Amino acid sequence: MTRILTNKINAVICLLLLNNLCFSQGLFENELTTNQVIISKYDQLKSTLKSPSTTDTLSLGAKGILDDFSYEGPYPDTSLWLDNKVYINRDFAKAPITLGVATFDGLDYNGYPYDFTAGASTSVLADYLTSKPIHLNLPSSDSIYFSFYCQPQGIGNAPEYTDSLVVQFKHSTGGWQNVWALKGSTLAATDSSWTLVMIPITDTAFLKDGFQFRFYNKATISGNTDHWNIDYVYLNKTRNQNDTSFEDVSFVYNTASLLNDYSAMPWRQYSTADMKLNYNTTIRNNHTATKNGSYIYKMYDDAGTQVNTTYSGGSFNIDPFSTTGYMNYAPFTNPVVNYSIPALTAAARYSIESIVNSTPDNDRGNDTVRHVQDLTNYFAYDDGTAENSFGLSTLHAELAEKFTLNVADSLQYIDIYFNPFITNTSIYTFNLNVWMDASGVPGGAIYIGSSAQSPAYGMVTYNQFIRYKLDAPLYLNPGTFYVGFTQNTNQFLNVGVDKNTNTQSKIFYNVSGSWNTSPFSGSLMLHPVFGAASEFTGIVNTQNKANDFSIYPNPANDRLFINAGKTNEKITFSIFDLLGKVIIDNAVYSDLIDISNLENGVYFVRLNDGKNATTLKFIKVK
Repeated sequence: MTRILTNKINAVICLLLLNNLCFSQGLFENELTTNQVIISKYDQLKSTLKSPSTTDTLSLGAKGILDDFSYEGPYPDTSLWLDNKVYINRDFAKAPITLGVATFDGLDYNGYPYDFTAGASTSVLADYLTSKPIHLNLPSSDSIYFSFYCQPQGIGNAPEYTDSLVVQFKHSTGGWQNVWALKGSTLAATDSSWTLVMIPITDTAFLKDGFQFRFYNKATISGNTDHWNIDYVYLNKTRNQNDTSFEDVSFVYNTASLLNDYSAMPWRQYSTADMKLNYNTTIRNNHTATKNGSYIYKMYDDAGTQVNTTYSGGSFNIDPFSTTGYMNYAPFTNPVVNYSIPALTAAARYSIESIVNSTPDNDRGNDTVRHVQDLTNYFAYDDGTAENSFGLSTLHAELAEKFTLNVADSLQYIDIYFNPFITNTSIYTFNLNVWMDASGVPGGAIYIGSSAQSPAYGMVTYNQFIRYKLDAPLYLNPGTFYVGFTQNTNQFLNVGVDKNTNTQSKIFYNVSGSWNTSPFSGSLMLHPVFGAASEFTGIVNTQNKANDFSIYPNPANDRLFINAGKTNEKITFSIFDLLGKVIIDNAVYSDLIDISNLENGVYFVRLNDGKNATTLKFIKVK
């Protein structure tokens, strides 16, 4: 894996001691360390993450065992699988077979690395995906085949040749036997190919009740890297080596924004001219025969009330993907937006539900997609999930994103999705900025934050974005403006990037006195938030106060120190592991925190002075 930084401890030393020597100047595309989607949902779902009963043995039935991962994740379907390790998503694959994939990486089920300190060149066991036991006490003459599609990298990070994806079958002796493996490789930028794997099951050691299969990957386990995607896992009888098509018409991707330029925009800024005349769907027929199908969509408000008459694309013959590629019949794949959102008097969200139907169809789960169109109080280009991040390694470097107001409005906040990295960048600072337009690039600053801010991580507002408040509302006239920050460090303050949309022409950086456009594709996850001050009463933000806490050093060996700002109050602290287990509870801080007895790993320390409480993450190393 090619990395700007690694999670090796010597890279941390390099960061701390040789800052300017470690990096050349410019904008860097950096890998993710964690999966913030899983982290944000872990607390909500952790009570359901216990492994399902292994006594619930499955039967093939008429359709066999099939999972195309088209359901909402982030965890696998517990009616089929025993593990919670892989990430079910619609974001990391290129041109999946159907909607949704299972992604293998270097992260555990809680969205954090298995081992933050693992070296970047290591390749060890990472994720497992294990089937529940299956009744397979059948003769080999039944022609039983196990198949799936796999893709290295997708739009994520490529697994190295030393990494691998492996399939094992449960042997009658109780052990697991390797039946297939593939070394890691890189997809070219224009490559979206998948490998179809067909494995016959003829050995009587596997043809028994309680049969199981499982996937696992070998990867670097210190980050969200070394990605493998799998799709359409299928086990059934009466198959053969040429049984490589499936009677299934499916969506391939989520539908995109209904807006011309943004994925979301403030309701005050919206006009009907901002709505697309048509929007796109991607439909694939996985069968070898032409299938007759139909297409409709409906639109609903946030209360679930339908706000338009149902659009119908009628019926049409959908040719096989193997012969003609994706469907290109416009009433299905480029339908007219034949409704108008009612005149907005307040913020609102709408959802559009698209349905493709053909009969018979192996899997109805991939026949429906929904898109939520947000017209509330912020601008966005991204889809809300990060597959990578951008960062600058130059002191006083600037990062900006371009937006345009239709009518005058008041900028109140800037929401930023920071990607956690090996160093605790919450100890470093930046200042928020707003710039005027200067012939298509940021010009003079019209706002410079008076207080230094720090990156923070966690679900504080929308999705995993952190809300930063301006010193005072900034009134902006109609026209182009830029929002972003100036960093007060040469450490990477990585901002998440959505790789499923591309607005790189709107992203600018300045490291040496002149502005440049991003050389990398993607959309920066940075949102300007508008509205009257009264609309935001009670909103929590992360603007620094005089008594904000920080900890040092990080990573730490045997002790931590607290920088408590100007507080004179008694400070108490508690330490938790990644699963929330209390290691030290409500102890009184004197001059240091002794962590010499902790195992290597990632922990959280909660600090409280009786008035303010802060939770910070730190890494313990030997």
